[in-house]
Amino acid sequence: MGDVLSTELFYGMILSGAKQVIHNENELNQLNVFPVADRDTGTNLATMMRYIVDNLSITKDTQELLHQLSQHGLVGSCGNSGLIFSQFFYGLTQHHVAEKTKVKLHDFVEMIAQGYTCAYNSVSNPKPGTILTVMEKWVEGYRESLKNTSLNLVEGFKSSVAKAQTALNDTMNQLEVLRLNHVVDAGAQGFVNFIEGMLKFLSVGQDQRALILAEQSVVDNLTQLSHEFEDVNELPTFRYCFETVIRSLDENALDVHKTKLEQMGDSIVIGRGAQLLKLHIHTNQPEAVTQLLAQIGDILYQKIDDMLMQYNIANLPRKSRVAIVADTMADIPLELIQAHNIYRIPLQVKVNGNSFLDKFSISLAQTFAYLSNPDNRIGTAAPSAALVARSFQFLQQHYDSIIVIPVGKALSSTYDVIVNQSRKYRDKLISVVDSQMNSAPLGLLVAYANQLAEAGISHEEIVVKLESARKETNVLIMLNSLEGLIRSGRISKSMGFIARLLRLKPLLHMDAQTNKPKVIGAAFTRKGGWKKLTELLKKQQEQNKVKSIAVVHTDSYEHGEIFAKYVTRQTGLKPCYTTHASSVSAIHTDKNSFAIGYINQTITL
Repeated sequence: MGDVLSTELFYGMILSGAKQVIHNENELNQLNVFPVADRDTGTNLATMMRYIVDNLSITKDTQELLHQLSQHGLVGSCGNSGLIFSQFFYGLTQHHVAEKTKVKLHDFVEMIAQGYTCAYNSVSNPKPGTILTVMEKWVEGYRESLKNTSLNLVEGFKSSVAKAQTALNDTMNQLEVLRLNHVVDAGAQGFVNFIEGMLKFLSVGQDQRALILAEQSVVDNLTQLSHEFEDVNELPTFRYCFETVIRSLDENALDVHKTKLEQMGDSIVIGRGAQLLKLHIHTNQPEAVTQLLAQIGDILYQKIDDMLMQYNIANLPRKSRVAIVADTMADIPLELIQAHNIYRIPLQVKVNGNSFLDKFSISLAQTFAYLSNPDNRIGTAAPSAALVARSFQFLQQHYDSIIVIPVGKALSSTYDVIVNQSRKYRDKLISVVDSQMNSAPLGLLVAYANQLAEAGISHEEIVVKLESARKETNVLIMLNSLEGLIRSGRISKSMGFIARLLRLKPLLHMDAQTNKPKVIGAAFTRKGGWKKLTELLKKQQEQNKVKSIAVVHTDSYEHGEIFAKYVTRQTGLKPCYTTHASSVSAIHTDKNSFAIGYINQTITL
């Protein structure tokens, strides 16, 4: 068996394997019952493979090709199986290829053996009957094929794939949850799809290879996933599926924290790349995990899935066929979000090169701790396009249509990011409504949209009613200082100096002309500020412009409740809810600020 794999041939095999996985995205989702029955393994693997197809470039140096594959696999990986798969790619780089432009078959089997070893070592508690078992059997099968000198390159590869297919079928007998659901392991099936795609490229002629490489529809078109999700009956042990990419010079930096991580969750997988680490964990404490990781290096990227909400949406009777989606600038209490399955897309909080997920991996208290140090570089950013796309990919499986109400277009680029991603779903009705608001009034608009959806109002009518309600929705804010607005560049430092000198507490609302915050007054004390806010609210009441209110603050829980009761005494209006602001809002408003959002619609929660 003297054949070799040229670097060019190997490149084509990788792309063919990746596209085969993408083709099977839907089927893989249907198989996904382990480790959590959230039906997203296909989407996770396809996301990684799309990233590889989009970014892997042809090279004459095999080692360079492998390093590219390792990096793209790590960055693009999602979910438990995706990260394990990426570590298989990383392991390929650990065996030094003797020649630059070709891979001898002995080298190839040692490469994939290293791939399996790295994948196995990345899992904190590996179990038989998973993707790891199939990888192992494939390596064993290839070693056996090398012993048969009568087999050529294609026949040897085909023989090894047959061993992997046999191991795949046997996964049903190795894990009880697979046996009960009469399925093979989804991640293992994805790996078999990948090596089957490699074999396909290896087996066909030059013309067919050219067609495989030229095929773009598999990458550009999003797979339409089935609406049927049977036998998804396992509640997740932990709420969040959390992933983080960290820049670190020490590829073993996470290993010393394994014990702490195991106390915070399970399904831990650690991925390694050139100066990059990636952690996958199921946890109820993403904030605590993040604080631990921030000690290791720079947090470049985070992804989070609310598995409990996904389980509820996929399994429990839904009150609406229209999904209501908000970003985390919509300040609504978590218990209401959970009770009504309002889907959230997190904005980003940037601190000294670290990227956190608003309301998920950074708390308000942690944000203020960072703000207390003037040397910290702190800012905000729109959600990543990948997170937005991921939200749509899940929701479009379960709802007839989707309505997103993000922070106002004039206030953030979030609106544009969401619109751009929504356009990729041509077969699903998705509307993105410019709220022109943030924080408290944005939360009220989202609550109103949810109320309409649960009442059975049509998608089109909800959009019309939202756009009408938006015209009579606003907010009254009392800032403790102008520090937040100065920091965000919304007012000049000279104005801030005067305000500091006079110890003023500015009062603001959203200007109807610019859709941006506008100073409309000031107070010298908190009590005075509260009084002026309620007086302004009364004027709106007198003009019949207020039916529902919400109270949002960046103070303590106790002070927030006191303010809410004060508003009720002064106006007779009981807030729909009282809650603290998001970290993104707090960065722009600072500590001890209070806001009353109001809308001219009756909202019952």
